[in-house]
Amino acid sequence: MEKVQVRFPREDLKKIEKEVKEGKYPNKSEAIRDKVRKSYILEAVVQMRRATEGIDREEALEKLEEHRTEKYEEFKESESAP
Repeated sequence: MEKVQVRFPREDLKKIEKEVKEGKYPNKSEAIRDKVRKSYILEAVVQMRRATEGIDREEALEKLEEHRTEKYEEFKESESAP
């Protein structure tokens, strides 16, 4: 894992610190990593919605499944990366 320095607005940091204090995360770094991972999932959902606009239900489900499988594999690879 590589180390990077980032800056956050104070309000965002307070939210992260609150979640750590509540026990949702063991520390701020893990909270931030989790939020970055979740942003990738959200981005994939947006892409899936765009990919299925204007097509019938069956075709949309097929495309969604293909995309879901692809994103899941990417997510698994990122989880296992050092």
